[in-house]
Amino acid sequence: MSNESGEIQRLRRTIEQLSDQMIRSKEQEERILTEFSDMNNELVTLQRLLAKNNNSLEAARQQAVDAGDSKIAFIAGISHDFRTPLNGILGMAEMLKLSPLSEEQENSVSVIQDATKLLLKLIEDLLDLSKLEAGQMRLELGEVDLQETINYIIRLLEPQVRKNGNQLSIDCDPRISTLLEGDSTRITQILINLIQNANKFTSEGTVRIRVALMKDDEITQMIRFEVEDTGIGISEEDQNQLFQPYVQTERGRSSEYGGTGLGLSICKSLVTLMEGQIGVDSQEGEGSTFWFELTLGKKDGNQSVASAQGHQGQDMDDEAPSVSVLLADDNVINRQLVMLQLKKLGITQVDAVVNGEEAIAAFLSKKYSLILMDYMMPVMDGLEATRKIRSIEMDEMRHTTPIIAMTGNVMQGEKDKCMEAGMNDFIGKPFTLEILSKMIEKWQQSSEPTEVLNMSIVHEIAELNTDGDRTLLGMLLDMYRTDTPGKIEVLRRHIVSGDHVAATEVAHDLKSGSLSLGIRYLSTLFAQIEQFAKEGQSREAEPLLDALLPAYQAACAALQRVSKD
Repeated sequence: MSNESGEIQRLRRTIEQLSDQMIRSKEQEERILTEFSDMNNELVTLQRLLAKNNNSLEAARQQAVDAGDSKIAFIAGISHDFRTPLNGILGMAEMLKLSPLSEEQENSVSVIQDATKLLLKLIEDLLDLSKLEAGQMRLELGEVDLQETINYIIRLLEPQVRKNGNQLSIDCDPRISTLLEGDSTRITQILINLIQNANKFTSEGTVRIRVALMKDDEITQMIRFEVEDTGIGISEEDQNQLFQPYVQTERGRSSEYGGTGLGLSICKSLVTLMEGQIGVDSQEGEGSTFWFELTLGKKDGNQSVASAQGHQGQDMDDEAPSVSVLLADDNVINRQLVMLQLKKLGITQVDAVVNGEEAIAAFLSKKYSLILMDYMMPVMDGLEATRKIRSIEMDEMRHTTPIIAMTGNVMQGEKDKCMEAGMNDFIGKPFTLEILSKMIEKWQQSSEPTEVLNMSIVHEIAELNTDGDRTLLGMLLDMYRTDTPGKIEVLRRHIVSGDHVAATEVAHDLKSGSLSLGIRYLSTLFAQIEQFAKEGQSREAEPLLDALLPAYQAACAALQRVSKD
């Protein structure tokens, strides 16, 4: 009995211990649940705060984007408004200087030109800075002939250098390749800026340009450019602040030298964009040496961009075909200027209108060799007028008339809008007689326009009957419409990416398919693109891409009419 009592007591103690453990476990579980609940509440609170902060950040980001867009739009508008009258001033001064003048009158015209060019330089600096800040500055890679670039700069700047009593000397490393690949325009812009700076702060001294080969391998060369002067020099304190927007040295801020302090900042941004380095070595009172280093690709010396435009350009002389021009510009000064410039080039068949609606009416009443279309005009702007003209050409199976945009807004986004509207090229205000002449040479058309269709082939197809109700031509046209737009887009991607082999194959396929349907003009475009790609010059084919879609639409419209008839 005592054993049973002892066993019962042991069981009772065991049960009590288990109960106690269960109670403690339950209490621990409740504590954990409470802590988890608290943590979950804190997490929810943090999520709410994070969502609120994200909304605030997104609002701030959007506000910054909107402010940036507004700034770009404002700069673009200001640029156009300034460049339009500047075009009139510079152009008229150029025309005036070509007429008989006394020495005093020539000096007065020179002062007008110098002052206007200075104002234009300030506007261009502001525009470049805005494009760089907005990330809209794009490199235009192509051939770089450094010797030709240096020679051009010397011709341009030597009169200014000598006027300041300075001597200009050049030292170019003969080991540098004749032709390199890079952005020749930006390299020229940087050098001109640095040389003008050197000349501005030097009097009765020397400005020396050195171009040296630093590294050389199979595909690239690293080039160092130096512009050395014997001028006033720069203190160490001022050197630390250079290459920042609107920053000038203490002496540079004086009215004696002038300027905005944007030039070096733009140079640094352009060099950085080209993945190079820029710097300065100077001592106050002992001159300065500004330098920058760029790695440029080597290019086959036998290749030439001349072949890319050989089919477009013609020499303009007394033997050239007659050229008729439609000029659309709402600014009376610019209309008068361009008409004088055209007359100077021997082009007298010019009709002038003041808005897009008048341009369309003139286009409908007369055939023109070329249309010069202002971008911004009242009633109807140049973009809308161009779209309507392209639509008329397609509906009436007309040959495409070259349309050249004229505007003071030279930002890349505006150029893209012009091309998307159907314009062929772009000329920024202000432009000189030489620039206008080259543009007209480039787009001057022969007396016999290219045919959209080869009608003998089209008629052969049209005469073949099918077993059904539809004609063979109609069926082939539907198949062509289904496949071609997608292939054109694939071709565009291959050309832009530089995939020469793939571009050659797609261009050949499109050319063959077009020829089989009697599509003449479009097939010649595909053939030209195929040849460029085959030669490894896909970049030279890029200007032809914008002509593909209008030519395709015109061909389809023409075939549709023949099919119905």
